[in-house]
Order: sequence, then C-alpha cells, then structure tokens
Amino acid sequence: MSLSLLSLRWRLIWSLILLQVVVGSLVLGGFIGLAWVLGRVVDETGQETVAVIQRALTRDATGKLIVVPTAEFLRLQKGDPSFWFIARDAKGAEVRHGDMPPRYATLITTLDGMARTAIEPEKDNTQPKARFERVETTAGPVNVLAQTGSPLSVKNTLKGTGLVFLFLVAPMALLTSLGVILATPFVVKRGLQGVVATAEHAEGIDVHERTTRLPLANVASEIRPLVNAVNRAFDRLNEGYDRQERFLADAAHELRTPITTLQIHLEGLPNDPLKVKLMQASARLATLAEQLLDLQRLDHVVPQEQPVDLKALCERVAADIAPLAIQNRCTLSVDAPQALMVRGDAPSLERALTNLIQNAIEHGGQGCDIQVRLCAPSCIEVLDSGPGIPEADRERVVAPFHRLVPRGRGAGLGLHLVAEVARLHRGQLTIGSSESGGAKMRLELNLHA
Repeated sequence: MSLSLLSLRWRLIWSLILLQVVVGSLVLGGFIGLAWVLGRVVDETGQETVAVIQRALTRDATGKLIVVPTAEFLRLQKGDPSFWFIARDAKGAEVRHGDMPPRYATLITTLDGMARTAIEPEKDNTQPKARFERVETTAGPVNVLAQTGSPLSVKNTLKGTGLVFLFLVAPMALLTSLGVILATPFVVKRGLQGVVATAEHAEGIDVHERTTRLPLANVASEIRPLVNAVNRAFDRLNEGYDRQERFLADAAHELRTPITTLQIHLEGLPNDPLKVKLMQASARLATLAEQLLDLQRLDHVVPQEQPVDLKALCERVAADIAPLAIQNRCTLSVDAPQALMVRGDAPSLERALTNLIQNAIEHGGQGCDIQVRLCAPSCIEVLDSGPGIPEADRERVVAPFHRLVPRGRGAGLGLHLVAEVARLHRGQLTIGSSESGGAKMRLELNLHA
C-alpha cells in the first residue's frame, strides 16, 4: 500500500475533493430535477425548436413545402400542445402549425432578409416569446417563426447539463480542489501539533523513567482517548515492573541465607571431586543472588559522584579476582600506566569491572589471556584471547538473562549489570574484538573529576 494513502493529509484531501464532486453533482442534479418537475427545463431561446422544424421541412413530389412528422417533431408536438410555428420559403409558400398569435402574422414577411432575431424578449433580453431564423433545409432556404419555451428532449437536457458541469461546476471544483491540496497540509500540521509534541515526548520515555506520562496539553479531544489509553497502559506496565523488581529483590534476599548455610556445610565435607562441583554450584548461586540484588539496587541508586581513581580500582579488583583466574589457569594483567580520576560511584564501578573479568574467565576458556586496560580520559577495557562474541549477538548479550551458551554456567546478568552501571555514569558498554580475536569489553564513563 502506498504511504500517501496511509497519510492523514492525503486521506483528507481525497475525501474533501470527493465530497465536493458528489455534493456539486447532487446539487446540479437536484436543480435539474426540480426544474424538470416544475416544467422549467424548456427551450427558452427557441434555438432547439427551430432546429427540429428545420430537420422536418422538405418538399413533396409536387414541390410543395411540407413538414415530415419526424420522431422529434412529434415529441415536440406532444410535449407542448399549444406549440405553433410558421415556415415560409423564398417563393412565398408557407407551412403553418398551431394557433399563432395574430400580432405575429405579418412578422414572417417583415423580417425577411434577417438571419435571426428574438421576438418580445424580457427586460434582461432573455426568454423571448418567439424566435425568427432563416435556415437551410432540404427544401432550400426557409424563414421560420416559432414559439419558444417548448420542453427540451432528454438528450438536449443531458447535453446542457454536461455543458453546465464542464464550464461552471468543473472549474469551481478544480479551483476548490487546488485550494484543498494547498491548505490541507497546513491545517493538518496545525491540528496535529499537540500529537507531534506528544510523540516527541514519548520518544524520551524508557524503562528507567517509567513514571513519565504523555502530556495532554494541546492534544485534540479526538486524540485524547488514545493518549489516556497509552498512559493507562504505562501505569499497568509500571505496576508489572514494580512487582517483578520486588519479587527479584525478595527472592535474592531469601536465597542468601540458605546459600550461605549450604556453603558452610559444604566446607565441612571431605575433599573430593564432588565437593569441588558442589562448591562451584553454590558459588554460582551466590553470584546469581548478588547480581539480582545489584539489579534492584542499580534501579534506585543515585551516583555519589565521589572522586574515584580508576587505576587503583582496576588493580584492586584484579587482585581480588586473581584466585579465580589462577584456578582456571588464566593469566590476568593490568595495563594502567597512570592514574585516571573520575567522579562516580566506586562500589558500582568495582562490581561492573568484576563482572567483566568474570565474564572473560567464564567464556574465554581454560588458559586464556585476560588484560585490563585503562584508557584516557575515562575508559576501562577488558580483553581476552578466547573465541570472542559473534557480531550478530553483541547487542543481545547485554539483555538480562541472555546467554550465548544456553546451558552455560552463568545466569546472563553480568553484562546487563555492566551496561546498567555505564548508564548510571552517563556512559555506555560497547562490545568488539580484541587484537587476538577474543572479546573486547569497553566501559566508557562520562563523569570526569
């Protein structure tokens, strides 16, 4: 379907043009119908009447001027029983029909030599009582004096209607259509200003600003039910998000105690491969609970924007997570030649960097090389030598609970938390490829000291 057909502007234009054509045609048809009923659809000038007589005049075998009763002549005679006329040729031979008023008896001779004239017209020189015209017939040149006001045939009525439509209605419809085409865009634009402003406001609404609603100012009353319905839908979505957040937070809090108890009991078991697997599983449960709590906290935390030394932060996090890297036979290094100061929330940044390094250990594989690189002015990169992340999946891995490997050990929350921390610091998380072909996670911050 053409986009122009879906445009409100073009719909209004075509609807208005069609309405004008239909109304104009109905009005014209109504006037014609009323005139027909009232007997006003007549040959006021007598031109058509004379033409019918002209086609009916001929001569018989003896050369006498006669009138042949053609179909149109009979229709004329039947439509107006008082119809009269007189026809006279150059030799003085005459043909008469009907009761001609006596005052016109000598006009046929008096007007001889004239081409045509109207007899006794009104003050505005219209609607004459009779018409005189010299015509060419099969019988030769003939002077015809005939009564006017006879009913027009259907053919001539339609012909006259077509001419009126062509020279009167059509130009007016064309001019008004042109005016509609030119004026409608401005009218639509002015009428939809409130809708456009509402749409621009809607563009700024995201999941982190769920209390924002579409404004009703300058919105037409016809559009207000739609805006109100959208706002009510936002309310329902906000309630659903709140219930989900409360559930996640409550579940994470409730899980921490049994997980801690489970870990204490596992530490008392004899050292064997089963204990190692159980300890790893309990560690993943603890990480999942902490990540769920982090999600809940990040949705409500306000950055403290305190001075943070990114160099010291990277070294501290790398030292804390080094045992995990060693356990997986990975090498972990920090490339931070100088201190970089930013203003931000240190606990959130530490958690984000921890997740990035854990993600590299998890997906880089046994024995991979992991490097934490500090870049000016306020950027942290984590690179690994693992298989990397396919370009088609780089946007989806940031979504919560999305995992590259469906049966992987992670919960699919780590990169989502990092992206949330980046958003909290007015920055972003970008995913690319390292020089060795592995993954490169770039955490950019926009809170400078």
